[in-house]
Amino acid sequence: MTDEMNNRNTDLKELFVENKLEELLVTLEETADDIVIEITLFNYEIIKKYFDAGNFTVLIQHIKFTAFTCFLCEYAAKRQLISNEDFENMTFTFNEIYTNMQKSTF
Repeated sequence: MTDEMNNRNTDLKELFVENKLEELLVTLEETADDIVIEITLFNYEIIKKYFDAGNFTVLIQHIKFTAFTCFLCEYAAKRQLISNEDFENMTFTFNEIYTNMQKSTF
């Protein structure tokens, strides 16, 4: 990911954490398809790595990042930037994280 995309990713995360969803959506709509998908997949790969390793503790500790990534995946699917099959796999991952979070004692 380029520095410019990394900066955009950081800006998007900050808007999400600050609950500025309208501004976040406007920023995403103004962002080119290829950049949205690259940011989305970059973040999802991080989540997936910890998920595949069964490291739910890290995912739960960083639940805001996990939620942000889920939001991006849903947005990319609505914008038809990812296939239905890929989105179903992503949804499965996030549902499993949520299920594990509910079982956790945190």
